[in-house]
Amino acid sequence: MIVNTTRITVPPDKRTEFFQTVGRLLDPLKKAKGCRTLDFYLDITDENSTLLVSEWETEKDLNNYLESNDFAVLRGAITVLSISSIDSKANVTSHLCKP
Repeated sequence: MIVNTTRITVPPDKRTEFFQTVGRLLDPLKKAKGCRTLDFYLDITDENSTLLVSEWETEKDLNNYLESNDFAVLRGAITVLSISSIDSKANVTSHLCKP
């Protein structure tokens, strides 16, 4: 599983527009092939900071989404409406063990 996170900080005067715009763009992301989960968090200590977390079946699924038109629109909205954004990706593996 691949976990992709994006921390986004927006200026106070763009918060409403950011939430309205990005809120509409998340549905295609949820429906993208290989997307397991998608969560969008608001930082309670800084109302201008958010965190977008998505989990993907494979790195190929994530990369296909990152090359899509849907992602280009989302990235454009983040670029125009935010002060900064930081992306990170992690490959997560887990093993279930019986006691």
